[in-house]
Amino acid sequence: MKRSLQDYALAAEIIGAVAVVISLIYVGVSVNQHTNAVQVANHQALVAMDQDTTDWFKDPDFAATYLIASKDIGELSAVQRSQVGSYVAGKLNAWEYAFLTHENGMMADNIWQGWDGHYRTVLKQSDGRWFWNMERNSFSPAFREYVDSIVADLE
Repeated sequence: MKRSLQDYALAAEIIGAVAVVISLIYVGVSVNQHTNAVQVANHQALVAMDQDTTDWFKDPDFAATYLIASKDIGELSAVQRSQVGSYVAGKLNAWEYAFLTHENGMMADNIWQGWDGHYRTVLKQSDGRWFWNMERNSFSPAFREYVDSIVADLE
């Protein structure tokens, strides 16, 4: 039984098509794994950013200052307001990072919802709204619009 050149060409086409399908599956799996790794890295970066703000509370004087600021920022001295402003800036910077990361598809919805809920508490405090009203233009337009809509709902 003699095979023709056409038979060999047909077999080569089939093998080539199978190889392309296998390659596409491999690329899809690789992209998915890379996306998952990036999401984990972004989450770890956010945890580190938030830890920096949590460290403020290791200082009992700051903790006492913050309790006053959360009720009435006007009760603080200029130095205390500056400290609280630095703390709130750190929180809002981390929130903006989470927001932009989520908007760009690099943070899963369930992770975003947890962080978003956590950071929204900043705006429920007197110092959070005070800082936002002063420094809102320091943030990206999309984040400003998002936070402004939350602040509007709180008022």
